[in-house]
Amino acid sequence: MVTANPSAPRLAPGPRGTFLLGSLLDLRRDLIGFLGQVSAEYGDIVRFTVAGFTVHLITHPDHLRHVLQVNSKNYDKQSHEYRPLKLAFGAGLFTNDGDSWLRQRRLMQPAFHRQRILKLGEFIVADVVERIARWESYAERGESLDVAAEMVNLSMNVATKSLFSTGLRGDGEVTAIARSLDTVINYCLYRTMVPFAPPPKVPTRRNREFTTAMAELDGIIYRIMGERRAQDEQPYDLLSMLLEARDEDTGEGMSDRQVRDEIATLLLGGYETTSNQLSWAWYELSRNPEIEARLHEELDRVLGDRLPTVADVPQLEYTNRVLEETLRLYPVPWLERRAAGADTLGGYHVKAGSLIYISPYLTHRHPDFWEDPERFDPDRFTPERSADRPRFAYFPFGGGPRLCIGNRLAQLEAQLTLATIAQRYRLRMVPGHPVEPKMQVTTSPRYGLRMTLEPRRPSA
Repeated sequence: MVTANPSAPRLAPGPRGTFLLGSLLDLRRDLIGFLGQVSAEYGDIVRFTVAGFTVHLITHPDHLRHVLQVNSKNYDKQSHEYRPLKLAFGAGLFTNDGDSWLRQRRLMQPAFHRQRILKLGEFIVADVVERIARWESYAERGESLDVAAEMVNLSMNVATKSLFSTGLRGDGEVTAIARSLDTVINYCLYRTMVPFAPPPKVPTRRNREFTTAMAELDGIIYRIMGERRAQDEQPYDLLSMLLEARDEDTGEGMSDRQVRDEIATLLLGGYETTSNQLSWAWYELSRNPEIEARLHEELDRVLGDRLPTVADVPQLEYTNRVLEETLRLYPVPWLERRAAGADTLGGYHVKAGSLIYISPYLTHRHPDFWEDPERFDPDRFTPERSADRPRFAYFPFGGGPRLCIGNRLAQLEAQLTLATIAQRYRLRMVPGHPVEPKMQVTTSPRYGLRMTLEPRRPSA
């Protein structure tokens, strides 16, 4: 009879997987579906292997708090998911680690001070009005348009103007940035899911497309940086703030390469999350007319027939709850960390080098913290219902020291955009149009969102 070794570390339960590959094929087939299945079967901490790597999936807020906040220094980004991203975004805040990350965070933090963000928000409404002016012809003809694509274009325009208030050579360069980023993101995802992909320098079709996209993106960024450094008077935008940032101890600024990495990172974060959040908000509002009616009532009461401003944001409480609930249901699907040293999570041993899978998508649906979790209910975020909810039951922008630095700007943009458009239109899904989440870096509508526009006017 074999007896258990009482001194052996206690390991979390989980699926055995196949020899050598472990659960790799299951993850590639349906990542979130597999993670949801094993979480439901094995609990809040699940252990499995992927091509020889030990992985722990965690979904409970207490365990997330430990990894992202309490012992965050032990959980770095030296993992398989982030290596391809570093090819594109270098040492930007999203991919950086350790002392280098901390220095960059301190350098960039003043640029994202609340008052500066509010000032940047002043142009958002005017930009939204300009971008949706062409919607009038669609509304008059009763034609549908892809609202998801419209939100991507709008958010990219806002992101580029926040970074480069001057310097871009028209809409053509905005389109070029969006096209390059799309190619780069798809390439990074490919390298994440194909462990033995050819090295980047091998001239395969994918590698050549990536190299071309990077050259196009870098050409625009470095040209604008060079022009900006040559100017005596700097405009008020994020690029100028990055160029002017100085280390408190040494007085040194960022190198051109570091500024480039941060700009590329901010471009990615500045349009992907916000455009998807807005797209899914329109989808849920079209499915929930009673929620849409409450949104319109608030807009009519607070704004009347005038455009929203930054000063109105605190009064648009229900508008904000709609957006919070949208990010609950459609957040970043998953994140990854690596345990630099051994640790204990929930009573289970985590060996050094283990990967930690974190899924906002699953935690935001955890039945212990969210009643009827698949239902769209903005009132989950009233102060009364939020009071006893654990901090990491909801973390659309991460948490702990690595809380997304641009979250305030993203929230401001989403709130002003939703309010401006909802004042003017009701958006209705085209019957029969397929709607399916595509879960990669973010959660986007796989087939877009074909919608028609119904003009509306504020009620008296």
